[in-house]
Amino acid sequence: MSARRTTPHFARPRGGFTLVELLLATGLLALLVMLVFQLFDRTLSLWRTGETRRSTMEQATVVADLLADDMRSLEPGSAGDLVVEWTRHDLDADGVLDAAWPRVRMVRIAGAAEVSRLRQQLASERAEEQPDATIGPVLESAGAELVEVQWAVVPASLVDRDARAEGRVLRGARLVSDSTTKSFFASDFFGASHRPPAGTTEEVCGGVLWLSISCAGQSSVVNDGWSIGAEAVDATASWDAWNRDRPDADIHPWNLAWRWMPKSRGRALLPRRVRIELEIERAVDRLRRTRLVSDLRTEDRQLVVDDERHLPDYGDAHLLLGGEWVRVLARDGASVTVERGVRGTQPATHARGAMVHWGRAHAREVVVGVHREDWNL
Repeated sequence: MSARRTTPHFARPRGGFTLVELLLATGLLALLVMLVFQLFDRTLSLWRTGETRRSTMEQATVVADLLADDMRSLEPGSAGDLVVEWTRHDLDADGVLDAAWPRVRMVRIAGAAEVSRLRQQLASERAEEQPDATIGPVLESAGAELVEVQWAVVPASLVDRDARAEGRVLRGARLVSDSTTKSFFASDFFGASHRPPAGTTEEVCGGVLWLSISCAGQSSVVNDGWSIGAEAVDATASWDAWNRDRPDADIHPWNLAWRWMPKSRGRALLPRRVRIELEIERAVDRLRRTRLVSDLRTEDRQLVVDDERHLPDYGDAHLLLGGEWVRVLARDGASVTVERGVRGTQPATHARGAMVHWGRAHAREVVVGVHREDWNL
């Protein structure tokens, strides 16, 4: 019996990466991850910008639509009235009036549904104040009535100390026929605080950096843009439908009476057009705002920020520093050339680290019905 012959078995060599191949693969993977991250970051940035624009536009549209509706239905007869005036506020309780916002009071025509709602609200308030009293039934409105409406902007810092640059838009309404509440046009209605009394308004919107109302009179030319000034072709930032000097020029220079306004003759004088401008900055927007990298003196015309990506990306932008508005003239990276003390403010000193506030502008123009035809049909 022969012995079985065996042949030696050699293991097949295993494949693997060399050090060079491993380094090359790692580098390519890192480059790919970096490109994907940059693409994701850019997409997220675009989405965030679009979401911010959409959200602020929705808020601005709500305010502009409601204010425009009030302006369109102004009462132009002998019972009508309109006062647009500017007031100053102390944002951070330091004794300095560093913010200016408008305040509007008007008489408008309200439909039956709105009148019924106001009557229901008045009955509810009476029931809360006098729970044991017998409150009669609230009659449904048979038609339109005259309503007083007030608009005001007050500092948001009263309820949010972090929102020192922002304001809250308030709106209130009352029936002219209601003899139990004080008229919005009473000389002592606002008092020394320049704020509406508690319970007379509801908040419409917060985060307001800028709200202005410009009025075009009979001789104003606004086809090529609105210009606030004292000439006959200019528009005016204040209005008094009965020429009673109710806007106080000592409070703000924009309250100066427009001398081209004709005298009232038995009926309220209304502007033929109104322009509403609004800029909003939400609380989440403040987390992405840039700051000054050095002190800004009153004579400086150039400011430098720590992150140019957090500046507005549109032309004719305005920036808010403390209580001063500046207008962007040119940009070179993080360096911005500005016009100081615009929008009725004065140049001031701003310390390093001051936040640069801004909001996307929203404008609305309203045609006012200055006459009413009564055909008695």
